[in-house]
Amino acid sequence: MKKQLKKLQKNAKEIAKDIPSTTFLGAGVASTFVEQEAFRSIAFEDLPSHIIKQLRRDGTRGELRTMDEAREIYDQNIPAEAKGSIEGIESITNDPEIHWMHKVAYSKGGDNSASNGIYGDGELNRSIGNKTMSEAEISESEVFIEDIAEQSTPGVSGDFMEVAGNTLETGALGGVLGGGISVANRLAQIEGYKNVGRNDLAAEAEKELGKDAAKGALNGIVRGTSVAVTQAVIGSNPITAGIGLVAPDAIDLITKKDSLTEDEYQKKALGVVGKGAVASALVCAGPVGWLGLVGFSLANSYGKAAKQGNPSSSLSVKMYKKFMTL
Repeated sequence: MKKQLKKLQKNAKEIAKDIPSTTFLGAGVASTFVEQEAFRSIAFEDLPSHIIKQLRRDGTRGELRTMDEAREIYDQNIPAEAKGSIEGIESITNDPEIHWMHKVAYSKGGDNSASNGIYGDGELNRSIGNKTMSEAEISESEVFIEDIAEQSTPGVSGDFMEVAGNTLETGALGGVLGGGISVANRLAQIEGYKNVGRNDLAAEAEKELGKDAAKGALNGIVRGTSVAVTQAVIGSNPITAGIGLVAPDAIDLITKKDSLTEDEYQKKALGVVGKGAVASALVCAGPVGWLGLVGFSLANSYGKAAKQGNPSSSLSVKMYKKFMTL
């Protein structure tokens, strides 16, 4: 039993040592600032009958559109964002205060086709009456209905371009932050060396700044994109964010499984799980949690350098503690 406990303690230390990964942190911060949504798009054929009936009736004088005409209303007049959930679609089609409005008034020859209609605020529709809608009124309705769709589908979207854009944004921001944090960690290390008089080690570390920036940026892009894609496919929540952040590690571990001993594999697997758990907790904590871990990572780099540069002196410990209080 004691042997197993010691093994767990050793593995836990390995996890803790590996957690302040700069690319891991960069992608984590990026995922916090870019609100990724899961991509879902409900097809017309999968709509419940009461929504289809509403699509056939909206904006008419009592007559019902054909199924093909109702499909066109759904395809052209319901925002892609709303199609991520039944609730999102219902928030538009089944709200009595949201009207299907004729761009060209019915009394002026306008028909009930999708190209002549738009969903909008019922109060605006009543104020327009039997007049043809102006461009300003059409724009106002578009903004209004997009806002309703956004509010009604938290965490999910039927707008693929929006999801793809957020994925690219998360990857790009992950790259910027990954590169930046990598450089910041190296600068902290350099400062640690200098403060104990090891300018020779500081000079060697300075040569690595360019490599750190490039490697950190590339890995930040990979991890940032990974977390965004995972959330888009599985769903947007802290657990999937954690899964996405460690997905590159998990894939790498699987590909190397045959070259590892059972003990090495279990230790690395535990490390991946530990990283995922920490990531999920930090996502719950928000930007403050991630930025706090970034601060710890910088202090850790500084302290290790100070200790390496002058391991026999208590100065390194004093400097480390001083850095931790900044």
